[in-house]
Amino acid sequence: MQALVTGGAQGIGYKIVESLINDGFSITIFDINPETLNKAKASFGCEVFEIDVSIESDVKEAISQLQSLDVLINNAGIWKPEPLDTLDIDIQKTVWETNVIGTLNCTKYALPILEQSDSSCVINLTSAASRTNSPGLGMYAASKAAIETLTRQWSLELAPIRVNAVGPGMVITEGTASNYEGKALELRSNAVPLKRVGDTSDIAQVVSFLASPKSRYITGQVIFVDGGVTAGAPGHN
Repeated sequence: MQALVTGGAQGIGYKIVESLINDGFSITIFDINPETLNKAKASFGCEVFEIDVSIESDVKEAISQLQSLDVLINNAGIWKPEPLDTLDIDIQKTVWETNVIGTLNCTKYALPILEQSDSSCVINLTSAASRTNSPGLGMYAASKAAIETLTRQWSLELAPIRVNAVGPGMVITEGTASNYEGKALELRSNAVPLKRVGDTSDIAQVVSFLASPKSRYITGQVIFVDGGVTAGAPGHN
């Protein structure tokens, strides 16, 4: 089985790659960061491409080099938090281009190869931010909401290829670690119904499930892995 993981050289993507390799997958990684990409290649021995997923021609060329593909995981994404009154439109365009157009590019050009597999699926990464309506996130939450809509749309359009999405909540990665330093970790943990912040393995295990035959009758779903954050406000005595 062959999987392509975008943004797979660090953070949640790196753990997804590790998990899928443990499941017996051969992996190709797309990532924009050459330093982390080389480290991932050294660690996993997998095929890697230095790719900006928002650039259609580059995605098309890289995917054309794949001989087979069973699972596409659209994990590559960025966020640039800015309040509306001072945000930079050009910066927020990069969020949309990476998160939404990048997912579109990869799925479009992977489709002909995925159609050759008897058990193919697409797994998109969204975020609990699409539901929590936190202020000051610029286009990030909106971009993830768009990915959820595309997930449901593509599950109908691309069937029998399965299309699902996974939505992480608060997760500690290289990019978010500074948000959980000192007292912040306790405060954030207490805001989660399960009373802890997630780690990358929490997300990777759900992705592995969706990539496996165990989920063969699941499509068009968005699964939030967030300790209950998107379930709603806790009750009051």
